[in-house]
Amino acid sequence: MIILILELLILIVLLIVIFWLICLIFAQIFGAPTVYSSKKAIIDTLKLAGLKKDELVIDLGCGNARVLILAAKEFGAQGIGIDRSPFCFLRSKLSVFLSGQREKIKIVFGDFEKVESHLSKADVIYLYLLNSANRKIENWLFKNISSKTRIVSLAFTFSKHSPKKSIFTKTLGRKTQTSLYIKG
Repeated sequence: MIILILELLILIVLLIVIFWLICLIFAQIFGAPTVYSSKKAIIDTLKLAGLKKDELVIDLGCGNARVLILAAKEFGAQGIGIDRSPFCFLRSKLSVFLSGQREKIKIVFGDFEKVESHLSKADVIYLYLLNSANRKIENWLFKNISSKTRIVSLAFTFSKHSPKKSIFTKTLGRKTQTSLYIKG
């Protein structure tokens, strides 16, 4: 009986690992890889955005929802995160639940277009996407935000828009630039 339970546990762990790897491969092929930034880089980026209490932050490609959780806890912000990786979506939902911030944060599964109607209401949009991903969404993103929306992008830039301000922070053990963009 004990051997059967151990075999079942090993099978469950293997299935979780396989699911996680498939989701990482999916994200790598169809978007940006899942890479988590440091707390310092997130806080520095949200400070650059001038995030204030009760403002709405949208994290496109929210990964583990750490940005939204820090925005809620450290700044008193509301948040919406979206991810199309099933693993990241489930991890984000769990992270938000465990953080006690589920009243302030909503996690959506799917492509970025699912939150399009919220973009014009966002005060801050947070991005940690590759340059190629930023280029793919640049026209769509700037078309759908309001003139008051601030976009912050950690480490990567847009091709058609210049940052209003940039600072350096540290993530993944390296000095990294984070930039603020405003429509217009």
